[in-house]
Amino acid sequence: MRRPIAILCLLALVPVTTVFAQHGMGPDGRNVPRAEPGAGKRQKEKRGKDTPIERWNRMTPEERRRALEKLPPERRRDIEQKLQRFRNLPSQERQQLRDRYQAFSRLPPEEQNRARVLFRQFNSLPPDRRPVVRQEFESLRSMPESERRTRLNSSEFRTRFTSSEQLMVQDLAQIFGSTP
Repeated sequence: MRRPIAILCLLALVPVTTVFAQHGMGPDGRNVPRAEPGAGKRQKEKRGKDTPIERWNRMTPEERRRALEKLPPERRRDIEQKLQRFRNLPSQERQQLRDRYQAFSRLPPEEQNRARVLFRQFNSLPPDRRPVVRQEFESLRSMPESERRTRLNSSEFRTRFTSSEQLMVQDLAQIFGSTP
């Protein structure tokens, strides 16, 4: 249960950090000069490996306060709660989430959007179905492609999951493939 929540926490921070990047604005509200094409390639690559949480953690308390002030109150509370849940995770789970975020950030934008839709669908499942669907997804993503196809075509899979769950699991397994 913690993993999907934490993954969503990471994904929820993406819009916050991209707002700053799109507007050429730092989290403290100051304008940030845009780099020339190709300039600072190493620095850009290093920044690209950071998760929104890591960038958030590097902000000063004042920068964080200003960034949160720009958000609607409900969104602000939501992000603060998700950050707290992330901080409370064991370090190994936090690292797994960072790794998964990196895998997600390497996806093309269309696949990222599709994954977000699938995550929302997953979260709208009844609470008793989420662990079952998550377990199936984790199992499928660790299988070689041929085994995955066999499993997806099996009668057990078709009877155990609704058609929408089948499609969700199949799409997630296709997008994320095997565990990095």
